[in-house]
Amino acid sequence: MNIVAIANQKGGCGKTTTAINLAAGLGEKGLRTLLVDADPQGHASLGLGQRKQDKRGLYEVLALDFPLAEAIIMNVTVGVDLLPATISLAAVEHVLADMPKHEPQLADHLQTVESIYDFVIIDCPPSLNLLSISAIRAANRVIVPIDMSLFAIDGIEHLSEAVDSLSQEYGLDIEINILPTLVDRCTRLCREFLLGIWERYRENILPSPIHNTVRLKEAACAGQPILHFDKASIATRDYQGLTDEIIRRSTDEKSTVQAEASWLINCIDVIAQSLTLSSPTATANTKENNHPTSISEKNNCSDTLHRVELTYKNYINRNLKLAGEFNNWIPDEGIETIQKNNTVHKIFFAPAGEYQYRLIIDGKWRNDPTNPDQILNPLGVHNSMLHVGR
Repeated sequence: MNIVAIANQKGGCGKTTTAINLAAGLGEKGLRTLLVDADPQGHASLGLGQRKQDKRGLYEVLALDFPLAEAIIMNVTVGVDLLPATISLAAVEHVLADMPKHEPQLADHLQTVESIYDFVIIDCPPSLNLLSISAIRAANRVIVPIDMSLFAIDGIEHLSEAVDSLSQEYGLDIEINILPTLVDRCTRLCREFLLGIWERYRENILPSPIHNTVRLKEAACAGQPILHFDKASIATRDYQGLTDEIIRRSTDEKSTVQAEASWLINCIDVIAQSLTLSSPTATANTKENNHPTSISEKNNCSDTLHRVELTYKNYINRNLKLAGEFNNWIPDEGIETIQKNNTVHKIFFAPAGEYQYRLIIDGKWRNDPTNPDQILNPLGVHNSMLHVGR
């Protein structure tokens, strides 16, 4: 039985939405799935139209040792059963604190239904309390949904430390996966965060970001998973991709290993061809040139364009690409590449100004090693800075 905890100390990051829709996706695949609502707010129950304060739920299981199987609501959606939460669950902290072994409590109860379910999805509360610790202790995988904000990223380190501590104490192998959520294809900041997240957590990132769409909220109001509420929604596609990814990782982790840069490049292409990002700096020789091509209209083609040439020695045998604010962070878009005398020349045209950029060397996003001029973006990642026409 695969147990997946959906956890983040920050609220509003799509945690419950992910729990509901991942469970629904697994159920649609014919995998018997139990959704455990471990949040005292009971939002997973509410999001499936099952908020019933008089129903026995997780509180009774943990505090009163009520049989878990008897507290389950069957078939709340296709292939999915629910262990609900009520407001009384808020008091379970005191009960767990008085127990000599409070962390394994949920794991022990879930073992009683191990033969029934293929997957258990646990929607954790938005805090790192005893209930969250008990849920993580029970899991073999923790998915951390993070919206495109600095506050969400700040909590990853604390959660990772908690997972590592539990893994060492109990000899567990808990996989941590980071899931970008509320991805907005219309903002430059989104692209910056995606790049920064990849730089810092590339081994933990799931290649299935969830786009921000009002249809997810409408589905919750209707008490349905998005894939039943609107099969044509972009979020349906996103959560189906997440479901497939989790199934693959749960059956054969090695088969899901991808080229390091493929996720970011695909993500950039899918999220927005029209977005601009922030990247590294490089040494550039520029001169005025009213060249009519090689630059998009978004970069003010009415202004005087300057010829920019970046040169890199000893890169003739490397796959070298260039991406920055001057080409909407699309690798080598509008850039001419010339290889001569063991030197790679990258040539493009841009209006006067300052541009952040990065190199993509053999599929890996890197600062320009020839350019000491760098700028720190909001995620703590340095981009190279290019000065054109100055």
